[in-house]
Amino acid sequence: MGRREEARRPGFSFLDWLGSFGTEDIGIDLGTSSVVVYVKKKQLIYPEASAVAVREKNGEMFAYGTRAEEMEGRTSRSIRIVHPLRDSAIVDYSATAYLLNSIINHSYLKSLFFHPRLIVCVPAGVTGVQRRAILEAAVTLGVRKAVLIDQPIAALLGMGVNTDRMEGAMVVDIGGGSANVSVVSRHGLVVADATHEAGLAMDQAIMTRVREKYKIQLGRQAAESLKKQLGILWDVSGVLQAGEAAGKSLETGLPVRIGVTGEDVANALRPVMQVICKKILGVLQKTPPALLADIRDHGIMLSGGCAQLLGLDAMVTRVTGIPSYMVEQPMYVNAIGAGAALDYMDYMRDSLQDLH
Repeated sequence: MGRREEARRPGFSFLDWLGSFGTEDIGIDLGTSSVVVYVKKKQLIYPEASAVAVREKNGEMFAYGTRAEEMEGRTSRSIRIVHPLRDSAIVDYSATAYLLNSIINHSYLKSLFFHPRLIVCVPAGVTGVQRRAILEAAVTLGVRKAVLIDQPIAALLGMGVNTDRMEGAMVVDIGGGSANVSVVSRHGLVVADATHEAGLAMDQAIMTRVREKYKIQLGRQAAESLKKQLGILWDVSGVLQAGEAAGKSLETGLPVRIGVTGEDVANALRPVMQVICKKILGVLQKTPPALLADIRDHGIMLSGGCAQLLGLDAMVTRVTGIPSYMVEQPMYVNAIGAGAALDYMDYMRDSLQDLH
């Protein structure tokens, strides 16, 4: 199909046709813990931590991503580490704009003449105010067109699921700031629910458990390391394992290394897991019976960074009676799905129109 024929397609504007010569199309998955960018022409997946370093004296933002996150707890009080996204929603507009601009400018060289087109993944059920904040952040990037896509739809596209032929599917996306449970059919989102009890709440629960039992103060990264090492295997298998972590003794104030058992971590994570499992059961109970057989056939798909939690799939299977499994590349599947959706960018409605 030639360029002239493309320009005649329904919904394909002259600006779309003109921009297709030089613009870059990008997809973004905005998360509380990380931002993942997909650059279409380069087939590049680029992850970065959702963090910005700010100088307290003058408010200057000077570092972003992993570099900023690694400063947390290791710098003087003159530097503050900001996490501009909470529960996949923008809580610090300026820091979000800085973070996105920095990531995208690092990801590819902007065209001298054309602005990028952008697809952003958003959690199912995100409010109109939150959608507007995301679009306003997109405006700061100088985008020519921006489209918002629900995360569960993006996840299914990222898995390669043919949504046109699909009757029903359940996606449980557990990230840093929220756990989102969704049932999707070929007609779109059917049922969804979410909780803020997710990855960061798990880290905090481990920190609290170690402080109360061992009188040791852990940093968040040390707690996250224990979470990755041990997960909830104790609850699903009863096999005793242990991991090591470095922290500070609350009694002496000196640095120490301690061993923490899988039972300790499982006990810490149990209240969070109970909330997530309750949400999954609640969504299943609200799902139309016609879709439940398809969900049972396909299984419950686990995505997001915490989908890698050891023992999670076994626990969800035990609670629901439905086979559950972690999808491939769970941390990146939403961004990969946004990349797949970029192929249909010309037919999608520009969400920036909602700002007018």
